[in-house]
Amino acid sequence: MSGGHEYPDPDYVPRFPWLGYQDHGASTEDLGHHPFSTRPTSPEEFVLRDPDAEKAKHIADGPGQDRSPDPDYHYQEDSAKSDELISEAESDLSGNVPSPGRGSGRGRTGRSRGRGRRGRGRGGRQGRGGRGIKKGPRKPLEPSYEFKTLHSQATLAFLDHHYDKAEEYVQGAIRNNPEMFSAHALLSEIHLARGDNDRALTALFHGAHTRPRDTEVWTKVAELILERAGDDRLSGVRDAIYCYNRVIGVDPAQVEARYRRAALNLERGHKGKAAYDYERLLKLLPHDTTVLRHMAEAFNEIGDTERAISHFEEAIAHYQSVEPRVVTSFTWSDGNIYAELLTYSDQPSRGIAKLKSLCRWLLGRGQEVFWDKYTDDDREFDADDQPRRNEVPEFICGKYGRSGYGEGLPLELRVKLGILRLKAENSEFEEAMVTRSTNHSSVMLSYLQNHFEWLEPDDDRPEGKLFDYPDLFRNVADALCEQKRFDEALRFFEPVQQVSDYTDTAYFSGMASCYRALGLYSEAEDCYREILRNDDGNLNIRVQLVKMFEDADMPDRASSYTSQIARITHEELKPRKRARIAAKGLSAERSPDVPNASGSPCVTSMLEPPPAPKPTKKSTSERRIREMGEHGELQVLFLQMQALKEKFHESDDSFELEWMRNAKVLIEDFRRRKVFFPFDKHVKFFGYTPEARMKSTRSKASQALLTIERQRNDTPEDMESDNSSIPNEYCGITFENWLDIFLECGLLLTKHGEVSSAYDIISAASRANVFYHSPHYLFRVHVCWFTCALLADDAETLCNVARYFMKTFQFVTDSYRLYTSLNRLCNGPRLCFNAPPSQKYLLRQVKAMDNCLIQEDQSKTLFQERAPCTMKDDEGNPIKAEELDVGLLVLYGHVLYAGTSYAFALNYYFRAYALDPTNPMIKLSLGLAYIHYALKRQSENRHYLIMQGFSFLQNYYNDRQMSRVLSERQEAEFNLGRAHHMLGLTHLAIPYYERCLDLSRAFGGGGSQSYLEDFAQDAAFTLQGIWAASGRMELAQAVTERWLVI
Repeated sequence: MSGGHEYPDPDYVPRFPWLGYQDHGASTEDLGHHPFSTRPTSPEEFVLRDPDAEKAKHIADGPGQDRSPDPDYHYQEDSAKSDELISEAESDLSGNVPSPGRGSGRGRTGRSRGRGRRGRGRGGRQGRGGRGIKKGPRKPLEPSYEFKTLHSQATLAFLDHHYDKAEEYVQGAIRNNPEMFSAHALLSEIHLARGDNDRALTALFHGAHTRPRDTEVWTKVAELILERAGDDRLSGVRDAIYCYNRVIGVDPAQVEARYRRAALNLERGHKGKAAYDYERLLKLLPHDTTVLRHMAEAFNEIGDTERAISHFEEAIAHYQSVEPRVVTSFTWSDGNIYAELLTYSDQPSRGIAKLKSLCRWLLGRGQEVFWDKYTDDDREFDADDQPRRNEVPEFICGKYGRSGYGEGLPLELRVKLGILRLKAENSEFEEAMVTRSTNHSSVMLSYLQNHFEWLEPDDDRPEGKLFDYPDLFRNVADALCEQKRFDEALRFFEPVQQVSDYTDTAYFSGMASCYRALGLYSEAEDCYREILRNDDGNLNIRVQLVKMFEDADMPDRASSYTSQIARITHEELKPRKRARIAAKGLSAERSPDVPNASGSPCVTSMLEPPPAPKPTKKSTSERRIREMGEHGELQVLFLQMQALKEKFHESDDSFELEWMRNAKVLIEDFRRRKVFFPFDKHVKFFGYTPEARMKSTRSKASQALLTIERQRNDTPEDMESDNSSIPNEYCGITFENWLDIFLECGLLLTKHGEVSSAYDIISAASRANVFYHSPHYLFRVHVCWFTCALLADDAETLCNVARYFMKTFQFVTDSYRLYTSLNRLCNGPRLCFNAPPSQKYLLRQVKAMDNCLIQEDQSKTLFQERAPCTMKDDEGNPIKAEELDVGLLVLYGHVLYAGTSYAFALNYYFRAYALDPTNPMIKLSLGLAYIHYALKRQSENRHYLIMQGFSFLQNYYNDRQMSRVLSERQEAEFNLGRAHHMLGLTHLAIPYYERCLDLSRAFGGGGSQSYLEDFAQDAAFTLQGIWAASGRMELAQAVTERWLVI
């Protein structure tokens, strides 16, 4: 291989020598069908352009919550689409897009490392902020004469509705002056007039990069993106946020852009980013109530209400410090939002004082601070002065009128004040219930009268307050239910039934809880049934009904709902064959007091010595007797299983089910033995005695030293006798038979549809140290594992298990062929074949192979990442590859091909072709890769690529035609016909399909080659479609009757 070989960067589109001349700057339209999903920079880079982005990372997503970034900022590299990304030549249109890495000798975003240096002397480089630098967007360059001409022609053609000509002219204008935004905007309008919304947004977005520091352009693009988003609102919002990031990066003081970005982040669910923007807006617009309202919503969503409360209190303190006539923006609505935040606070007493002070100020009585002394009640907001307000010496009757006190307080704030009182009741009145138990009910009634009774819950007239404030009724009922005031809660729950918009599942569930707590089980059942009427499959409600009737000692009524739960559970688990239930039953670790199969409690055996105090001889002998009995039961079960196994060939499945029940008992007993499943799976098994356990817990270094010492002092016979002293059985059953039980049980569970349980059992076998440290046993486990995955058509498990063979048998061609064969045999979706984890793993294998075949000095300079060799010899040295593996190169090429990265796949196909130029499958792969690459939108010189592809396909066809196997010749006929058909050349494809049918007649009637794969039905079905599409229905009918009718 050449000395300059490097692996392709997923974000780089190379110029391959076999593709001829490639012009990547011909048209901005070739950058992608939808540039917002494949643009050259990741969303993380977009955030870095905002100078405030580093601070934004400190906005918490709520106390005690996950502080990971927003889900859309988890950018994943999709190597399957790497060649769809914008090339380096095209990415110049993106303006000053900073690179996330560091170049040679340059710091982040292209600045030199260290502190910036000022120029010295006249004409020297000006320092930061010097007079030699003009801030703001630069004046655009004067367009060329050709641009003006083409742009004018494009505009006239667009006005005349000649969109094809207009597009041709504007593309030429862009080629002459790609930095002119007007041309990109016109191209966007052309696509929009055609109804191609995606391409219109593509052109507009790329045009914006020609004015990287023009905030008006980016703002206009963001508005147009949102206006034209259509059904794909989420993608439009994401792209608009990117545009506003660019605006804020240029001018952080842009209020409108920051406001819109915050609103869009809130729409996407990125509450932390929205809260940060609103906080920045408060610095730009201090005490702005509109910002405060939105910020309260964001902080409430992330659970940080205290932060929102502090901002509100700063604004309230500011407004209270100025003249009342000046304050016009802070209204009762803002006070209601502030009160809502206070109800979420953990300090209700503090919230009461703050809310009362605010309401007093909004009522125009801000100077009456003497009310703050009366913290035990809210007498200043009573409806009448008598009796409690007149008891205050400082109170002057008639000074402000009734509207300045109770009647002037809005009902929303009164209810929130009552909720705060209700929350504070636990801390303030629990003590009063002891010292003033006779007054507690009157005190509680006073609070209800002063606050909640204003809703008049007993008023059922059509003009009652229920129909104006149903949300307040729900809030009061939920608060009373939360504080276990069930009687009072029902007074507010029951009227809400007349307002259907507020009777959801939570409403009926809350009301049922109140009835249930009061012993009204029939009413509670009616509420639960109402929920089931709208959600018949709700198991949780039926469970609540069963618990309710069991607590009420009504077993007959509970049994009916129990049978319903069983029926629904059976129906839900029937398609899955109760996989989860079986997995839970087989994976649960049985405690020592759980009864075993015989009904007697399982006792601690000699494998798990009991804790102190040290048992007496009598207790030890008794324990051993019980262990012998338990082990005897397991041996009896094992003998029964052997007898049942001989009857598996019979049609009755009852023998298999009985065998699986016995196997479950054995496996559960084996899995609860900690000696087989230590905390560290690398701990080997040395026996059951305490001395063997001490030996197994030694570190690797200690074991190595002991081994060396023994090799010096012991004879080979002594060492062999020590190894033979390690037990190879448990309960009289050899570990070989134990492994058979595990694997056969896994296969039978898979056969009966319980795939999850089967995986759980096989995974347990792979973790057991008696099997894990034996290559022979571990090989058998993984063979059984992929067999179960094949039976279940589980492609993901197949790929994961196949990695074990590629890791254990590295640089062995059969291990890579096994990976391909397993994916070929799987009937399920093969999404995991070219999934990113699989692709990266195979790339590491290729790197490891290449690293083994070059000199050590070249390895240090050519390979930045050195993939490890996983195979080791008996002495622990890595086994390196001795030659290039054609199978591995072709496999990795197939993975790239399956991900539509045809240009990169050609790299590895050509490497394999150089090693094995006569292999027809490599030629077929090369030909198809060329043709598929020619059909891609970004490809250049399509005719050249198609001719290259057919040259390899023709060589493949010639090789196959010389084969003596008729099936291989038929395969070549079908593949060539399919290639022509794919390009629309049906007149050339038909002869190949017809020869494919002729070859099927030659060996289809029997003979030694009748077992081979036959492509006749595929060819006939394709011919049927061709004839039918061309109107020759008689030929289509003849083909159907001859080949497709069973």
